[in-house]
Amino acid sequence: MVSQLCMNLRSLQRLRCTSTNSMVISKRCMSSSRDTNPSYNISNYNKSYNESSEIFREISTLASRILAAFGILHVITEYGIDLTRCEGPSMMPTIKPHGEIIIIEKISHRLYGLQGGCLGEQRAAEARSRQKEWQIKEHKDFLVVSKRNSLYEPTWYKRKLLEANHENHGRLSSLKQMLDRLTSGIDVGDVVVLEHPDREGTVCKRVLALPGDIVLRPKYDTFYMSSKHRDVLEVFEDDVNGGGEGHAASLLDSTLEIVPDGHIWVEGDNSVNSADSRHYGPVSSSLVVGKVWFRIWPLRGDAFMVRGGRPMPPKNAPFTGSTIIPAGCEGEKIVSSSS
Repeated sequence: MVSQLCMNLRSLQRLRCTSTNSMVISKRCMSSSRDTNPSYNISNYNKSYNESSEIFREISTLASRILAAFGILHVITEYGIDLTRCEGPSMMPTIKPHGEIIIIEKISHRLYGLQGGCLGEQRAAEARSRQKEWQIKEHKDFLVVSKRNSLYEPTWYKRKLLEANHENHGRLSSLKQMLDRLTSGIDVGDVVVLEHPDREGTVCKRVLALPGDIVLRPKYDTFYMSSKHRDVLEVFEDDVNGGGEGHAASLLDSTLEIVPDGHIWVEGDNSVNSADSRHYGPVSSSLVVGKVWFRIWPLRGDAFMVRGGRPMPPKNAPFTGSTIIPAGCEGEKIVSSSS
């Protein structure tokens, strides 16, 4: 009886082992079949590929947006508007010497070039044509007013720009004036930023003359003489044909230079402390970066940079700036008017 029970127990143990072995074998077989199942592997691959593709799309979208933003920013700053910081005393009192931040407008001078053209002969011919019309009218008025026989003195009419000072700022910064600046080329009176002709960097100056204009500038050794050239300027403009001592003094104390084609003459508003065309001559218009539009920092009055004549210092203050004889003028008496 006992032996029979022992035999039965051994049989049960064999059955358990066999069952366990068969389960292990079955699991191994299922695992093996899963590993070797092609559809299962492809599904996993597709899932991983989709995840990678999604990440790549997100990265490429972000990168393209960043590149587009940089591209738009470059176009705006290169061909639209840009900020720059001005240092130095050459444009006082218009721009203070310690780090004023200004906005430059770079569109209009690319579209319209130089006002009146870049050829001196062309500008002179057009100016002479306008002067003939004005002289005819002026001559009639002269005969009516004088009521006596006298020699008529040929006159050259020159429109005088209002000084770009605080008193005239309201008139010069009107909406019409601002629109004129946006829809015209570089003209006399504009404040511009340009590449320095002799070294790296930029400078900020006021345009005084265009191609064909004649510049009457003081000789180098008179740059720092009190206010002598202010008198020269007045004598030359008021008495071109006088031929007196004042006229002779103006010629002895100054040099004449014609602005060549495609060039401009620039000077700082602070004539006694400015390195400009009096030192390095006329500047190619291709070096112009843009017109100064307005100052954004520091916050103070007269923020717009207007098109006007340079602010003149008080009568007894030093002045060594140049004066300009318009293109086409052939020795006529120059008459200036702000109208």
